[in-house]
Amino acid sequence: MLDPAIEAAPLGDLRALEDRHLGDGLISFAARSALYRDHWSDAGVTPAAVRKYEDLQRLPYVRGADLREAWRRHPDAMICDPDVRAWFATSGTTGLPKWTPYGPAELALVEEIVHRAYYILVQRPGVFRCTIIATPAPFVSDAGAFALLASHVAARLPVEYLIASPTEAEATLRFLRTRPPTAIVGFPSILLRIAEGIADEAPTQARLAWRRQPSAATLAAVLATKLMRIKPRHLFKPEVGLFGGEPLAPYRQALHETWGLQALELYAMTEYPCFHLECREQAGMHLWADKCIPEIIPLAELEREDDDPAYVPAARHVFDATAGMQGEFVFTSFGRALPLVRYRTGDVIEVVDTARCACGRTHPRIRVRGRRDDLVNLGLIRFSTAELDQRLGAISGIGSWQLRIVRRGYKPQPILYLVPLGIERPSLAADAGRALDSIEALKLGVDNGLVLAPDIKIVPEIHDVLTWSGKRKRVIQEAPE
Repeated sequence: MLDPAIEAAPLGDLRALEDRHLGDGLISFAARSALYRDHWSDAGVTPAAVRKYEDLQRLPYVRGADLREAWRRHPDAMICDPDVRAWFATSGTTGLPKWTPYGPAELALVEEIVHRAYYILVQRPGVFRCTIIATPAPFVSDAGAFALLASHVAARLPVEYLIASPTEAEATLRFLRTRPPTAIVGFPSILLRIAEGIADEAPTQARLAWRRQPSAATLAAVLATKLMRIKPRHLFKPEVGLFGGEPLAPYRQALHETWGLQALELYAMTEYPCFHLECREQAGMHLWADKCIPEIIPLAELEREDDDPAYVPAARHVFDATAGMQGEFVFTSFGRALPLVRYRTGDVIEVVDTARCACGRTHPRIRVRGRRDDLVNLGLIRFSTAELDQRLGAISGIGSWQLRIVRRGYKPQPILYLVPLGIERPSLAADAGRALDSIEALKLGVDNGLVLAPDIKIVPEIHDVLTWSGKRKRVIQEAPE
């Protein structure tokens, strides 16, 4: 079921595999891209001299902003291998989209990781029916669903796919009654919103079915809706769910209760065609360390950087991290179209453990704890802190503000605290409410039932939350209930 030579390899063997990639000229190959030329030249780096992990640590980091800027300035000199088969792009939440080329090596990587996921998810032989609820723009889009489909077809795995949009949920759910899924893949908040819709509509649909065709079965359905709140698990019997795009923790129990499945977490990004996922032990996502060189910048280093932007934080190899360590995930990929070298993801991860998992796999296990960049992150709904500051800055009478993100059940709710400047204007809260409503992404989330309506509180003072260096945080994610 797993490849013992790779998935159960000792960490020392995986470390040696990384050095082989570096020794084979990975960095010299990556230096073909304009993304790295100036960075490495300014840092005095000789690409051919980077042959071990200790050498790699001398290279400067790159970020998403560097990737965007390099595409803007050098669009004809970015890729390392011209044999590109597909292009993907991020949604551009914080600026221009980041374009990512996939060549044969990247597509082969997706196919291999699909194999691993298949053997983690499938518990019995037979056709594996997978329903993917892919979100359309302007939500976090999910073109990866089609890459998964192509990979399953190429690998000849016995998977039956249904890719659907939540905007067509009613038709999709009706069809699923005839083709009950083994697995559900999607964003946890979307699947729970669909569950709410099923519960709300079940009594009406049951009565309509009784009127169209009176029978013992349709009468029983009507009576059932009077006795209990109908949930997806009463209609379908999915065994497992694979969820990504937002941390699973606040949603896991609710997904189990409504859909009756085992919820597993997925971590992926457009820039890197490899996804990491939980096994059935549910003890953290396996970080596939044979497909990248994984590093972590500890929180203390990040806070020193916040205090002094000239400071370059030190990263350590994930293999050397202690259990429970949190920090920003950094990785070096082994791609051919455009390798990413010491790429700072902006994602804060926790290293759950580097010991062998009960499933037999040795690859380190992580959880994603949130984002570091200038985003208000409400799961699928994201917008920049700068946009919020701009909207509130246009309102007279606000002395200071703080946004706290809380959870009511599994749904996020923004609570905006305002300190008036001088005497409070009677319309201050209403003006702030209109400012929040003018943020398109937030309004979309509220209108679609993914985010609870913001609450605005006028207070005499704000209890600041500070970093160790004394900087004030204006957007605070409170722990889930």
